[in-house]
Amino acid sequence: MRKFFRYAGNIAAMFLAFVIYTLLEEFYFYPQLIHLRYHIPNQAFVTAVLTVLVMGFLFWLYKKELREVNYWGFNKEPHWDAKRLGIAVIGFFLIFFLGAITLTLVNRGGHDVSSNQAALNQLADRNTGLFKIMVGFLGPFCEEIIFRGMFFNTFFTKATRFNKWIGILACGFLFAYVHDPMITKYIVVYWVLGCVLSWVYLTTKDLRYSMITHMAYNCIGLF
Repeated sequence: MRKFFRYAGNIAAMFLAFVIYTLLEEFYFYPQLIHLRYHIPNQAFVTAVLTVLVMGFLFWLYKKELREVNYWGFNKEPHWDAKRLGIAVIGFFLIFFLGAITLTLVNRGGHDVSSNQAALNQLADRNTGLFKIMVGFLGPFCEEIIFRGMFFNTFFTKATRFNKWIGILACGFLFAYVHDPMITKYIVVYWVLGCVLSWVYLTTKDLRYSMITHMAYNCIGLF
């Protein structure tokens, strides 16, 4: 029964974290709409404070779950070393080239993009620098906590080879489904990206490295 409540609590925490993250996105993607709808005084300051609170809360949730179960040995000190930075760099090149190859295959040489990417492109065309902050930094930070950290705190918690590779596939698919809930042909692209990020996390056992890979990849599309 205790195990059931831990699973239920972790799943509820993942859902709560995702909802909070999507609410934070509104302040970065639609700042003018937020201003017109709610007339928030000092909106830039409020957005900054809200951002710090959300980031702190999500990371607190992640570390709280690690204190309960951590068979993988995630988030152990020291956090930084050259070998794991190298894995993050390898992850970046994997995600860049495998993503490009997969996109070419699903497009059959065309230049279409997913509905998610099309929506982001529209936001980028009419938005402020807040969009770049969210996509390049805050989005990867929050998504890695939710889709890598909290996912593996809940599912595939035993550190076995089977759990590693099945977990990578499952985590990658969840990441893909959230980015392409209509399950179009582009879900395969997001699945590949999610699998690489999961591999980086499980190999380095530290979210900092999958965050670096994710941020670097997202920033490529911003500049």
